[in-house]
Amino acid sequence: MPRERKKDKRIRQIYRWLAFSYPTPKPTQLKLVRGKKRRSDQGWCFLRRRVLVIHVDHKYPLYSCIDTLIHEYAHAMAWSHASLDAYEFDHNDAWGLAYAKAYRNFNDEGGDRESWEF
Repeated sequence: MPRERKKDKRIRQIYRWLAFSYPTPKPTQLKLVRGKKRRSDQGWCFLRRRVLVIHVDHKYPLYSCIDTLIHEYAHAMAWSHASLDAYEFDHNDAWGLAYAKAYRNFNDEGGDRESWEF
């Protein structure tokens, strides 16, 4: 399968690669939004009915959307609080390790090319 050319399809392709490569404690779902401001300008992640929902604002350039997706997916990877309903996302050590692992794999270790298969 070739690399997707359209921005929305490419973001979804990378999301499928992340979901395949990195497990999360709860199922995840990707929502692409346009121009909605909430919690941050480019993306956010939250728990809704036992599903971790990742929102990415796709009005930004592709490289920025990819970084935001990896950032928010790292929040989902680091979700390990005993009471999942009470967990608040922050940039702690677990998040930093998850982000570094996913970011490095995507940018330095061929993850970009691997994601073409999803």
